[in-house]
Amino acid sequence: MYALKNCRIFTSEETLENHGVVIEGSKIKYLLPENLLNPDIQSFDLQGLSVAPAFMDIQIYGGGGSLYNSDISENTIAKTYQEIRRSGTTHFQITLSSTPLDVMLEAITVAKNYIQNGEKGLAGLHLEGPFFSFPKRGAHVAEFIRKPSETELETLIHACEGLPTYMTIAPEEFTENQLNLLLRSPIKLAAGHSSATYQEAKNAFSVGIGRVTHLFNAMSAYQGREPGLVGATYDSEARASIIPDGIHVDFASIRISKQIMGKRLFYITDAVTADVSGDYKFIFAGNHYTDTKGTLSGSALTMNQCLINSVEKVGISLEESLRMVSTYPAEVLGLDDYLGKIKSDYQADMVIFEENFSLKGLIEGGILEMFSEE
Repeated sequence: MYALKNCRIFTSEETLENHGVVIEGSKIKYLLPENLLNPDIQSFDLQGLSVAPAFMDIQIYGGGGSLYNSDISENTIAKTYQEIRRSGTTHFQITLSSTPLDVMLEAITVAKNYIQNGEKGLAGLHLEGPFFSFPKRGAHVAEFIRKPSETELETLIHACEGLPTYMTIAPEEFTENQLNLLLRSPIKLAAGHSSATYQEAKNAFSVGIGRVTHLFNAMSAYQGREPGLVGATYDSEARASIIPDGIHVDFASIRISKQIMGKRLFYITDAVTADVSGDYKFIFAGNHYTDTKGTLSGSALTMNQCLINSVEKVGISLEESLRMVSTYPAEVLGLDDYLGKIKSDYQADMVIFEENFSLKGLIEGGILEMFSEE
């Protein structure tokens, strides 16, 4: 057991000064005023630094130079985890872009094995595609985009048993029976890469799709006579991810969306890594990535940069921006009963940072690590 003291604590529910956090094993035991801390408990003086829940990224494609699509291995997942934890992320969904069925099944098996082997960080698998609207495929390989079939869906549902799985689909490409297959399964569905009309999107939300992938990107736009998927998202209770790099989405669009959507909007990195070894070839273009044809693809963001951009470029308060990189993603994945807050009995996963947002340390599963100066 140990305590953190002399720090500013963003719990997600409130901001505390002159309080300590007591950690026992892998969990938060309690928070209380510093003058009530048991003097016999080992304590760490954080010298005025800030503490907040660790970050969670539900859409990242790889790290350390390896894309999951190109190297479907536990090593790629581990490399991704080791890279992102330095920027405050302790949980993530490794993301697979549109591929043939056999590759999807391999990716599912590898992700399952990673978790079963007790490795850290992986909150699940995000299957982004392949059941997309062809005109909205973005940087996804054209030959892999296809219509769903009940046989393929049943195969995927069976394969994903025991693995937390999130799937982005274009709902207008599905028959009612096909969509019901997924809705009855444990797979969490998001609408994206979609040409859906406003009414088609509203219908999809009404039957149970409660999430939207990277708002504005690769979807039917908001227009006066046809509000599209963007308009339907605004006019619903659906939660949506958004990429705050100022390239995929203008910062003003994020600010306007936040005013409309409130707590329903959260951040992802959508980050890729420089890897041209497979079907997906991404090239670093200074502050983002493109494919070999120059099509905008993934970002070069970290979750900590999402936080910085949110506060400094979008103009969202630090407290709310922190929720958008931790609390809200945990809620979207259904992990909010033990992640995304600094609260008694929650997992002790926290970031430690300076006033300028520079990360100084990480607490993961109760283990404190202060980062060395680089």
